Amino acid sequence: MESLETRFERLVRASARLVRAAIVRAAGTRRDRVADDVEQQVYLALWRRFSSPQGPPAELAPAYLYRAAVRETVRALARLRESQSEDCAALAEPAAGDADPERLASARETGARVAAALARLQPERRRAVAAHLQGFEIGEIMKLFDWDYQRARNLVARGMADLRRELGSTADE
Repeated sequence: MESLETRFERLVRASARLVRAAIVRAAGTRRDRVADDVEQQVYLALWRRFSSPQGPPAELAPAYLYRAAVRETVRALARLRESQSEDCAALAEPAAGDADPERLASARETGARVAAALARLQPERRRAVAAHLQGFEIGEIMKLFDWDYQRARNLVARGMADLRRELGSTADE
């Protein structure tokens, strides 16, 4: 009888192209940054399933591996965006000695106005706009929230229009 490790290795070899194709499709131009980590996460999840108390699955559908790869890719892209936004925030914040107090106060006030206006948006538009403002593209937003392309695009466009309107009305007050 074939060992658990041997069956797992055979499955990994057989599914490598499928997993890589799912990563390439989901990550687009950012695939080089996340591909290795995503593959590792997919195979780690697969190993957990293999070594579970129920035992390895008799047969694992390619659709399961594809969905797992897409799911892990979206998570990796979100982590990448998060780390990039933290890096940008650190760069944007001037050193304590170099800070112009007026500019700092103005930037904080603007940030508070945007946050307040964002909070007044409808929940789905708020989620779409928040992701868009963090730098996610429409394709990434649609995968992140499991929306179709048209819905993601419309929620971002209408949400941004609502946000501009909200910011304009608070400026008039």
